[in-house]
Amino acid sequence: MKVHLAAHVHGNFGDELNRWLWAGLLADTLNTADDDVLFVGIGTVLDRNLPSARITIVFGTGTGYTPAPRDISVHSSRWHIYGVRGPLTARVLKLDKRVAMTDPAILLATLPEFTGLDRRGIIFIPHWKSVRYGDWQMICKTLGIEFVDPCQDSKLVVKRIASAEKVIAESMHAAIIADAFRVPWIPVALSREISPFKWVDWALSVDVAYRPACLPPSTRLERIRNAALKCTVHRNAIDYPGENEVTQGVSMHFEDTDRLLSNNDEVGRRINQRWRWNLSIGLDAALKRLAKVGLGSDQRMHSIATEHLRRLMSGEGFLSPDQAHARSLQDTLGRLEEFKHDANSGAFS
Repeated sequence: MKVHLAAHVHGNFGDELNRWLWAGLLADTLNTADDDVLFVGIGTVLDRNLPSARITIVFGTGTGYTPAPRDISVHSSRWHIYGVRGPLTARVLKLDKRVAMTDPAILLATLPEFTGLDRRGIIFIPHWKSVRYGDWQMICKTLGIEFVDPCQDSKLVVKRIASAEKVIAESMHAAIIADAFRVPWIPVALSREISPFKWVDWALSVDVAYRPACLPPSTRLERIRNAALKCTVHRNAIDYPGENEVTQGVSMHFEDTDRLLSNNDEVGRRINQRWRWNLSIGLDAALKRLAKVGLGSDQRMHSIATEHLRRLMSGEGFLSPDQAHARSLQDTLGRLEEFKHDANSGAFS
């Protein structure tokens, strides 16, 4: 069977986990069915862009960016659902709450190559789309924080997360993997492009809060981008604070799940508006050109951003309760064994 690999993610390590994690965990099991069977694992990819297949196996993926498939159902012969990322995805798909599991990246903590590593230092991992617009790599160097590019080799990123003392994460999978290895993590937001829906979907699955600290723009390009995102298809955050509030050190809270579900519906409507897509593409192209020629630097903004990250790095960080983590890990391993049993019994032949 084929493992689904997300396109257009520029090597983002969270999505790239699918290239090797399942081959390591499932070995020959993936060879028990034909190529018209699709295995969908890690990522926010449970949407209408999934390639067609005779059978689609869902193991821990979630919704959050584009509308979900119209025909998905636990009673469909096409869909074999072993679990979705969290309770919000289950609600969007109108599935039984028992279908909610957690993000399967929790399984990384069971692999011997990532265990027993010495813990050292604080690392900072932005979302892969944030890397090119800010001065965060330089700011981290000033503060003695290791900046980790989310688009470098995914095994190296996982190993560095597992060996950190603390992880400052705009990347959701940086937080998920840190939590899996019981490394405290501090969630941050650099723009309104963050998706609180997918973060809370995962966080609820392990009984932890998602309360990201908003960091002020470190360059003019970050400021322009965040303002323009209000009008594009990528505006995901609910009530993202203004720059004055961010400068005062505000954090966001997302306890209202009904509102998150409503906002997710709004994201779906915006994606269907052609003019927003055209604006999104044009904005990305223009900002990339400006970034390449080095425009946008501002010493005052750089200094303010540095001070905010300095204060944040001393925080304790988040960690899911040990009991919730152990429960989620055992549940995910159990579902994996169920899938292996079905596959090896010829259920998808």
